[in-house]
Amino acid sequence: MREAVLCYHAVSPTWEHRLSIHPDLLLRQVRLLRRARRVRATFDDAFRSAAMVFPALERIGVPIQIFVCTGYASEGAPLTIPELAGDDPDELATLTWDELRAHQERGVFFGSHGVSHDHLTRLGDDELRRELTESKQRLEHELGRPCLELAYPYGEHDVRVRRFVRAAGYERAYGLYEDRDDPYALRRLDLYRRHSPVRALLRLYA
Repeated sequence: MREAVLCYHAVSPTWEHRLSIHPDLLLRQVRLLRRARRVRATFDDAFRSAAMVFPALERIGVPIQIFVCTGYASEGAPLTIPELAGDDPDELATLTWDELRAHQERGVFFGSHGVSHDHLTRLGDDELRRELTESKQRLEHELGRPCLELAYPYGEHDVRVRRFVRAAGYERAYGLYEDRDDPYALRRLDLYRRHSPVRALLRLYA
């Protein structure tokens, strides 16, 4: 059975932001989607809040993967990107390397989300190479395992970016809306608070 790779960000019962989803809704989405496909739950940005649903996902046998922006992990700093300017720093807190290692010990997988969550398609060649290689090397150094997967920040990529991703040594990379055989343009299903479980299921087949 083909796997559906789900894309989430922050998880909170109180933060009513587009990137935040209530934990109960997330779990209801996952349970319904599991009836149609094998699913993997991925979490972009390594928000600390995402961990609140990990035990429940583990109990129902759903693999978990975090895509980490390595520039924030040393101190669990808030994700300070322009799109989130003015939001509550506590809600934007990210997981530290120690916390990431603890999650790895319980079976969570990891991939790169770049160093700084930049728009990769807008970067020059040198900046793009740095975002891809430095994040990969830092994850491998801190977690002690090969980093073979990347999730494109904002889901953005083009032919040049995909070429650089391959050259950096990644084996797979995920966008959002593609559905092709290119291992550097794999699809994830991004789900938000506006998606009821039934709407999530309909999007799976869209």
